[in-house]
Amino acid sequence: MKRGWKIFWIVCACIVGIGLLLCIAGAAMGVTFSAVRSAYGVDQARYASYWHNWDNWDDDIDDYDYDDNGDVQGSAEDVSSFSGIHELSVDVSYLEVIVRPYTGDDVTVDVSQVNPKLKGRLEYEADEGELSIETRESNWWPKSARNNTGYLVIQVPEGNILNEASFEIGAGILEIENIKADSLDISVGAGEAVVKRFETAQLDVECGAGKGALSGSVTKEASVECGVGELAMALSGNQRDYDYRLKCGIGELTVGNDSYTGFDSKRSIDNGTGKLMDINCGIGQVKITFTEGL
Repeated sequence: MKRGWKIFWIVCACIVGIGLLLCIAGAAMGVTFSAVRSAYGVDQARYASYWHNWDNWDDDIDDYDYDDNGDVQGSAEDVSSFSGIHELSVDVSYLEVIVRPYTGDDVTVDVSQVNPKLKGRLEYEADEGELSIETRESNWWPKSARNNTGYLVIQVPEGNILNEASFEIGAGILEIENIKADSLDISVGAGEAVVKRFETAQLDVECGAGKGALSGSVTKEASVECGVGELAMALSGNQRDYDYRLKCGIGELTVGNDSYTGFDSKRSIDNGTGKLMDINCGIGQVKITFTEGL
């Protein structure tokens, strides 16, 4: 290798090393990605459909109204009813999913507003009380539908308590209102999720590069994991109703009145409740608020 190229690659390596050292130093001093975005005027415009003010997000979610399209009920060939359902599993991407209560007796799945080109690639079936819904060849969806994939409406009998409800949304949108389940699992990849008034004993939330907002109650334990996305949750009760196992990378983690930032911060808090909240925040943003003060 010529001497000039050696010098070039050595300089490049030095620049990369200096950059990493500066990032680590900034994280140790409390600098966060949201602070950088704010300083340069980069807002969460991609998620403006849900809320604009992060600090007052919990007020915004209470005022958030789902689109009127959730009231659609298609023809008999587009609406399927399932009785005796106690488990619900939804694994889709590039699709908007609306889940809501209604006064009927069965769980219904309405595909009338799903793009006609895609209906054949949406699979759903019930087996021994478990209703599973998933997209087949989901990477093909946006290309075929030209990004107009439509939306799916799922109705659950009002007051019905599911044993387990699981929702995995890749690059789609999830809107849930008034859901009750012994175990509730919400996973958001690069998409968006708004979950209003949930009730569960065990909550498991994962947010990759997307954004989620949830409000409701947890009676036993909660697990929250956030990668580079943003997750906000308002829970019933107060901050001392839970024990905590907290881990924060270079992101921002706020639990009630306490904030944790910096490089690889870990903390365990035992309030003697037996209700564990396990939170792992990578380089994203997690904010947990409570309806009652300390």
